[in-house]
Amino acid sequence: MPRRVIASPGFLVAGLIGGTVFAGYYGVLFRAPSLIEQATGGGPLKAGVFLVPAAACSVLAGRLVGALTDRFTGWQVSAGLAALTVLGVLVVAVFTGPITIVVVTALTVCGFAGAQAVLVGLAPDLVAPDDRDTAQGLLNFMNALGGGIGPAAVAGLSGVVPVPVALAGLAALPLVGLILSLTRGHTAADRRPDPDATRGSSR
Repeated sequence: MPRRVIASPGFLVAGLIGGTVFAGYYGVLFRAPSLIEQATGGGPLKAGVFLVPAAACSVLAGRLVGALTDRFTGWQVSAGLAALTVLGVLVVAVFTGPITIVVVTALTVCGFAGAQAVLVGLAPDLVAPDDRDTAQGLLNFMNALGGGIGPAAVAGLSGVVPVPVALAGLAALPLVGLILSLTRGHTAADRRPDPDATRGSSR
């Protein structure tokens, strides 16, 4: 991996945010079908049918994020998406009704799809023009890596603690993404030049 890309200010943070949000989504997706099967007494096919509306939310998430990025910075939007994922993971850890699980999965779907769109779109602004394609590819890799960590964390924790506790522990990952988004957003705002100062210096 090119060091100049990894070392670009904000790039590694963006990758970590994406990875933690993906971890939350895939961790919920890993457990959601079995939780629905337990709640309804149905099989995998019934669980899949229940989750179709949640999957459809990915289309809506893309459009919603497009509208939000016109009003907020990418870091602010990623913070909101990480918060949405944290909420979804915590709710599914507490409530196990089938409708609740579908709604929660939909929340994490929105966080996952929205974060991918925002962060991959943000990556080219964090690196030199010649490195933009590389940056987007590396960011997608980091996102996918986080997606693998989520189910592994839930499966590993479920072997030693009850499933609700394992899911609650999973929420720590997107929470880290939320904190990183807020921190990076404040840092970027602090570095932004003051328009009034700029006008004053040009006089």
